Amino acid sequence: MYDFRKSVVYQIYPKSFCDTNGDGLGDLRGVTAKLDYLKTLGVDYIWMTPFFVSPQCDNGYDVADYRNIDPRFGTMEDFETLCREAKARDIRVMLDMVFNHTSTYHQWFQKALEGDPVYQDYYIFRPGKDDGSAPTNWESKFGGGVWEYVEKFDEYYLHLFDVTQPDLNWDNEEVRKELQKVIRFWMGKGVKGFRFDV
Repeated sequence: MYDFRKSVVYQIYPKSFCDTNGDGLGDLRGVTAKLDYLKTLGVDYIWMTPFFVSPQCDNGYDVADYRNIDPRFGTMEDFETLCREAKARDIRVMLDMVFNHTSTYHQWFQKALEGDPVYQDYYIFRPGKDDGSAPTNWESKFGGGVWEYVEKFDEYYLHLFDVTQPDLNWDNEEVRKELQKVIRFWMGKGVKGFRFDV
């Protein structure tokens, strides 16, 4: 049995780690290229910060698609190769999963903005106060209020972080099921650990 408590975890921010194609950005192939070096350091897990499809308003922590690789970092084949080569060196891959919110570009939020009640309930929409102001005076981690007005619905959506990062509604069982499916998807690719952001 592998004891995670005794593991050495090495965090990798792919964008600045190793560029293999000369475009100025690190990529998944760059991580694979450095696995032998990481092994000499005694690394047990590589903790990969988000490389999912994202508009990059928050350095990848605004995920637009949980199941696909942002092309700037490579392909799914590149990721599968990384997992396979890491396993051959007894290094496990751990992913940074951002499940507090999605990007406003995520298909769920786009469907919510189209008025689909199923997907509106994936997020936290609330009516304003009687005077039309935001539901609360809470402040965002990024500054300003946490509520963004959507004129079409005469309601506000919650974003504890950037305005482009609407909070998911964890009280909705369907949201939880969808995120469980995401975890199983990556486990099927060979991922052995997860770090849950915020």
